[in-house]
Amino acid sequence: MKHITFDQNNWEGRIDHEDGELGLRIHQIIKPYDESLIKNSKVILGFSSEEGVKRNKGRIGAKDAPNIIRKALANLPVHFKNNNIYDMGNIIVQEKLEEARTLQIDKILEILHSNNLPVVIGGGHETALGNYLGFVEKYPHNSAVINLDAHFDLRLPNEHSTSGTPFFEMYQYSLEHNLQFNYLAIGIQELGNTKALFKRADELPINYIIADELHANFKGIIEQLKEYITQFDHIYLSLDMDVFDVSFAPGVSAPTINGLTPFQVKYILKLLYKSGKLKIIDVVETNPHYDRDNQTAKLAAQMIYEVLRD
Repeated sequence: MKHITFDQNNWEGRIDHEDGELGLRIHQIIKPYDESLIKNSKVILGFSSEEGVKRNKGRIGAKDAPNIIRKALANLPVHFKNNNIYDMGNIIVQEKLEEARTLQIDKILEILHSNNLPVVIGGGHETALGNYLGFVEKYPHNSAVINLDAHFDLRLPNEHSTSGTPFFEMYQYSLEHNLQFNYLAIGIQELGNTKALFKRADELPINYIIADELHANFKGIIEQLKEYITQFDHIYLSLDMDVFDVSFAPGVSAPTINGLTPFQVKYILKLLYKSGKLKIIDVVETNPHYDRDNQTAKLAAQMIYEVLRD
């Protein structure tokens, strides 16, 4: 496990000198992380891990996503006034996932205690547990976890698997620490989850919205989501790129048929961000090894762009 700091090679792109400030792109405003940041900054942190996917015998490759997504983000034009965007670099996981997670929690807390927004780029969905542990240490009460995902990720953890388990591990942690576990999963695929997982979701209980419900009644679901988030002061959003249909996101660890569209996810993301309650976000499960023309990485970058705005 090691921490690699800001790498300028990830932030290169076109420069339109003739257009001045109106021609700025993300690579021209991103800055190395500095502990003396002003409040309300956005801080990108990569968690280069696929250890959970590997242990679960999934398609490996997600560890390479943070830098690929940075490069896709770098050349996007700046359509906002906020220049307080920083890059903290990557935590590189080399088999010792639990050790790396300790460092991850420390970094997340460092960002949160400065009243800044961590934007974490995975890596597999094992990225989520460390983010949650930092989030609930800072915001233990009146908080919610929202997971945009084709899967519940409520599998029971064992010595061979940490993929598909993070939200069950969050639930266990909340029980052990007498915390309320408020978990909403959006985009769940019936054919991507066993009956056992649906049974577990109903027994915990957690809230979930099936992908078909979003397709059939998107406006109604949005109204329900608006009502749901009024109950909480602090929200952690995890965006698993396999929530998108495979036609939009082929480069993921587990491709999805009948997944959500970029419009649907972008609308939900904007709603959560504009609520002022979003305290941390991660974008996980991009797998560059299976991508087409960086299509999935570019989609992930555009989703991240929405929280870099003013």
